[in-house]
Amino acid sequence: MAAPIRMTSTTRSVLETLRAAASRDAPTYGLEISRETGLGPGTVYPILRRMERNGLVRAYWEDDTPDSHGPRRRMYKLTGEGLALTEEKQRPRPALQPGWVS
Repeated sequence: MAAPIRMTSTTRSVLETLRAAASRDAPTYGLEISRETGLGPGTVYPILRRMERNGLVRAYWEDDTPDSHGPRRRMYKLTGEGLALTEEKQRPRPALQPGWVS
């Protein structure tokens, strides 16, 4: 099993962009994620690879069609586990109750 993903601010940004794409029921590609998050491709692609290794994202190559322009894109889509992680991160955390700690 791959090492767990640390939830840094950059990882959260990529995850939120993938969640937004999932809400539109549309996969997205790395450069689009880079553009939407404001992060460079050298930051986004390693995060996507770690997410894929951990089963949070499914990646596949875009179909090559005769009317397509440019090279094929590697598309990314959240898995059920990845979507559950984004929903878990959205839940408000319970407030800490003041009191004694023993």
